[in-house]
Amino acid sequence: MVKKLFKFFGYSLFFIVALMYFTPKVSVYYFLETKLTQFAVVVSSEEAIDKGFTLELNHADVYYKSIQSANIETTDIKLFVLYNALSFQNITISSAAKSFVPLHVQNANIKYTIFDPLHIKADIVGEFGNANVSFDIREKTLHLKLFPSPLMLKSYGNTLKNMRKNEKGEFTYDKTI
Repeated sequence: MVKKLFKFFGYSLFFIVALMYFTPKVSVYYFLETKLTQFAVVVSSEEAIDKGFTLELNHADVYYKSIQSANIETTDIKLFVLYNALSFQNITISSAAKSFVPLHVQNANIKYTIFDPLHIKADIVGEFGNANVSFDIREKTLHLKLFPSPLMLKSYGNTLKNMRKNEKGEFTYDKTI
């Protein structure tokens, strides 16, 4: 009986792993990309590469309402059943935002796990400093905690005025969407 259960779980695990590996990730990505157009977001000029269990995008230009908003050098998409992650490397934000924030972001990592199904979390590192972001899906609230860089403190005081500063020198921003 134990041997049959072991075989059942072994075959089930093999099937799930094989399904994840052989899923046409590039086709699924392009399908989801067409769904983004409903929100006036267009991703173009990207090169999509299926890496087995992950999908890599290189040199993506992001447009919002037909205005170029960012260029992302590398994106790594990991979609697993229990854990999902998006990793962005070398993001350059549009020069239209130059008066609000520094334009270069080294990396951004967005994570969603079934063990915390009501929150999407992100860690972002850029010229502005380090930011931790949490989005509560049920309450539709965004919480941002910013550890500003000296550049952010010196040159972007107007942006920081829209945030609350605590005794540790962190800036927080909360928004209900």
